[in-house]
Amino acid sequence: MSKTVVGKLDAISVFICWFLLGLFFACLAYEQFFSNAEAELFSWYIFAVFIVFLIFHVTLAFFNRCPNCSKMLTAQGFKKPHPNSNGDWSKVVWHWFSGSVVCIHCGKEVNTNDL
Repeated sequence: MSKTVVGKLDAISVFICWFLLGLFFACLAYEQFFSNAEAELFSWYIFAVFIVFLIFHVTLAFFNRCPNCSKMLTAQGFKKPHPNSNGDWSKVVWHWFSGSVVCIHCGKEVNTNDL
């Protein structure tokens, strides 16, 4: 599988995780207001699917690396991002489909269509 496809799948998996996390909290709020047992079961299903996509993202992040510094483009760790990156890993994911992102570790521009 090409690195371009891995990067796109990684970014899509993060978007799906964000959506599922929002849906999970919306279901929790619905449960609080309406005390619905079916909604509680549904929210746990959503959380389980969220965990699956989270594992998928973490796995793909190991293969989605910067060509300049060989560090993961969509995983930050506990270090502050490089000053030239203008954001953190979420900004890299958000701009992934624009064609180029700035590595959060080395600050170099990475063409996401030619990885």
